[in-house]
Amino acid sequence: MLDLGLTGKRALVAGAGHRPPRPGFGRVVSLKLAQGGARVACLDVDEGRAKATAAEVTEAGGEAVPIVADLTDRAQVARAVDEAVAALGGIDIAVDIVGGARWGSVLDFDDEDWDWTLDHNLRQNFLFLQAVARQMVAQGSGGSLVSVASVDGTASSRLHVAYGAAKAGVISMAKTFGEELGPYGIRVNAVAPGGVGSGNEGEESTLTQEHREPLGPPRTRDIANAIIFFCSELSERVTGQTLLVDGGLMTMSPFAPPADLDAVRAFSRGM
Repeated sequence: MLDLGLTGKRALVAGAGHRPPRPGFGRVVSLKLAQGGARVACLDVDEGRAKATAAEVTEAGGEAVPIVADLTDRAQVARAVDEAVAALGGIDIAVDIVGGARWGSVLDFDDEDWDWTLDHNLRQNFLFLQAVARQMVAQGSGGSLVSVASVDGTASSRLHVAYGAAKAGVISMAKTFGEELGPYGIRVNAVAPGGVGSGNEGEESTLTQEHREPLGPPRTRDIANAIIFFCSELSERVTGQTLLVDGGLMTMSPFAPPADLDAVRAFSRGM
């Protein structure tokens, strides 16, 4: 069996609760970390969701504790990190899955929606990374920080301009935190999901005509697996990177393929 180096690691997962119909990355990551041998602090703004994921981890044979905090509040972030340290004895891995989008045209997007989106995607990510990084530096044993960004941070973010701007900021922060924290043995990376929707977990056949992605849309477990890669020792010399998990969508040509390939070939030979 492949050893991911997770045994005995102390992990803090922010956004660990599952809120249907959203895909529930945090829940699956918490379960996978525990399956790999890590002890997990399941942080969520909702107490019921935090307790539900922690209970599911425990029922599966892992060790987990629930923590409740609003990561847009600096004081609550500090308290959450302190609670995780008290429960686990320190933090070796931290994953931030918190976020959300508000929709609207660039012509109509208002200040309240802009401020809310930046607060819940970019600012909270900074507060969380900063607080955990300070703890890791004090421990002196390195660690791994993983943020969830979005493909919207790498291209246009039509009809949710603030979300795209915020996720672009998350991608940039992974680079900056990665450079500054490297000397402490702390790695900082991000995963950028494509259009996951509600998770697509029931769609085992990915090569269908309904989807634009070459491999079909990513599923919850695809995003979780990428996060686990960055948490594990498989990526121990990887930092400042953002891994797109989008079924290959962002690699596709922007030009439509020809409707009649034989006609195009005949035309080309005649030139």
